[in-house]
Amino acid sequence: MDKENLYRGCPVQYTLSYLGGKWQIGILWSLKEKPLRFGVIKKRLANITEKMLMQELRFFEQQGMVERKVFAEIPPKVEYRLTAKGQTLMPIISSILELGYANLQNEKVSKEMFMTPANIMEEIDESLSSKEM
Repeated sequence: MDKENLYRGCPVQYTLSYLGGKWQIGILWSLKEKPLRFGVIKKRLANITEKMLMQELRFFEQQGMVERKVFAEIPPKVEYRLTAKGQTLMPIISSILELGYANLQNEKVSKEMFMTPANIMEEIDESLSSKEM
């Protein structure tokens, strides 16, 4: 059996195709609340290259997870937003972030993490605080 067909029909591999890349969770999480322009997404993801961001956004578009909207104005304005299918990943991503954050706290790791944007850490803090009440 060739490698391409090895995991055909496997729900875990299917889900990991959207969440297994280095930048995929960050891109999707950035779009969870509202449409964003390319530059805003790039600013939220430290160290991502324009080429990589464009590749991932195209992938998500092809998979029906993200919608690209072009506004007819000069200069051209393009926004990206999660589709209903893309929104289905938010509970999974939220759980991943909460688990990771909880375990980092157990290890007494500083909130000034070098790979996680501060805005995401603040959102996790708020989410966890609201669940405790």
